[in-house]
Amino acid sequence: MRRMTGCDATFIYDDRPDEPQHTLKVAILGAEASAHFSLEGMRSWVAARLPALPPLRWQALRVPFDLHHPVWADAPQLDLSYHLKHAAIPAPGGRRELCDAISELAGAQLDPDRPLWQLWLFEGYEEDRVVAVLKLSHALGDGAASRRLLEILFSEDVPEPLAAAPAPLPSRWALLRNALLDRLREPFVDAPRMWAVLRRVRARLAAARREGELPSALPNIFDSPTTPFAGPLGKRRAFYFTTLSLSAAKQARRSLECTLNDVVLGAAAGAMRRYLLQRGALPGLPTVAIMPASTREPGCTGWDNQFTVRGIEFPTHESDPIERVRSVARSTRNAKRDLALRGGSNLEDWLRCLPPFLPKAISRLMRALIQVLPKPPGCICVSNVPGPQTTLMAPGGPVERLISVGHMKYAAGLNLTVWSYGDQLNVGLYSDAEAAPDLWRMAECVNEAFEELCKAAAREDTRIAA
Repeated sequence: MRRMTGCDATFIYDDRPDEPQHTLKVAILGAEASAHFSLEGMRSWVAARLPALPPLRWQALRVPFDLHHPVWADAPQLDLSYHLKHAAIPAPGGRRELCDAISELAGAQLDPDRPLWQLWLFEGYEEDRVVAVLKLSHALGDGAASRRLLEILFSEDVPEPLAAAPAPLPSRWALLRNALLDRLREPFVDAPRMWAVLRRVRARLAAARREGELPSALPNIFDSPTTPFAGPLGKRRAFYFTTLSLSAAKQARRSLECTLNDVVLGAAAGAMRRYLLQRGALPGLPTVAIMPASTREPGCTGWDNQFTVRGIEFPTHESDPIERVRSVARSTRNAKRDLALRGGSNLEDWLRCLPPFLPKAISRLMRALIQVLPKPPGCICVSNVPGPQTTLMAPGGPVERLISVGHMKYAAGLNLTVWSYGDQLNVGLYSDAEAAPDLWRMAECVNEAFEELCKAAAREDTRIAA
């Protein structure tokens, strides 16, 4: 039994019919693996790897009265007939039909009384392909943890079986007793440490602002003008994906002397600009993107969430693709500098010692505020995660393509997540179905904006060389 961090626990508290707190990992199997596929074979494959995948065995147990954050405990039984599901994609089995099927399953919450995951296996994509869709609670881990989980799940290496059966689940009294003991310790250990860190962080931030190294404040969600993605969210979801060339993105990075993340975010801003223009909803001001930032130490492989978020100015108002990249680069530099100065004193660090009623109350207050604003902010969440460095393997052959999307929150009705895999940059798009009934158009806009940026970067390279 292990206590969730405050960051992990927020995904349990915030899970609602209109905001299910799970992520999606979509693995399109290659021709060999698809030909070899059987449901029983996949169940055996998953069962053999469960000893090396504790998150897939854990069950979330809430403490009575929410006196403390929930705990993870090994489930006494794991019913793979529930966790592995099988379905066929409707004819003609193209990308639209696949994404419609994924959209439908994405809108349903996971069962809180079972381990928080399901693996859906769809047959009939592009006639003969199988697609595996892992629906995984965000409470179980961030992008880095999810990548590690996929590398184990889709690996030919088989771990040793578990040495013993899991212990019975703790009683409500045991949960309450342990929570009280932890609560008695925290005011004397965690709180003084956090206040000492906060004093040092405030001094560093003040010095950086005096010296002009950092603006007085970073963009926040309320700085964003309204867009079609402004909350509140409905219960239906829309999912779509597209694939870009990683080598082309690296070439653009070299030409523009920026980071790969700047190229990805610049293309994403261009895509959103195109999409909003098509809908006649482009604001004259820059929008705000919420960007997750990892706080993991190098080599840390914990099964949890270790990240914070920063708002960046998203230059959807800028028509020039090169200027969009430069604007993104300036904004991300400020965000990275702020992150470095605040190390150890981000909101996610404070959530470890705050009582559960505070983050729950803050979430309720924010949702209520978004609903009463005459023009609610229309942010998007943008994430760029390095994917697996090796080829993932399914029974019978390799995984051909890997797409991921995160969850959505009340102030950001669109999630755009980029994962690398081989020479691919796979872009997952996830939105409220009412806000973006034509999400496939956004995917087209991503392709067009990326092509525009790569051509502009090549012209810039030629101009400098001349």
